[in-house]
Amino acid sequence: MIAELALDRCGSNSAEIVRLDLPENCASRLKALGLFEGQLVQLSRRGNPLILKAAGSRIAVAGEIAQQIFVRATDG
Repeated sequence: MIAELALDRCGSNSAEIVRLDLPENCASRLKALGLFEGQLVQLSRRGNPLILKAAGSRIAVAGEIAQQIFVRATDG
């Protein structure tokens, strides 16, 4: 089994979102932007904000939010 880790700690350049441990209003906004369970993301830039590519868009995610998005690293 591949371990889950917070998005801001992911060492891989690509990952699959496993869960969002965020208040419902924040989670709903991220889902509307294309960040939801099962979505594959590419990490374009680490730091604060973290820049992701997902669903054909680039999305900036604040560090404190990235700490509450859990992913599994992928090789793709």
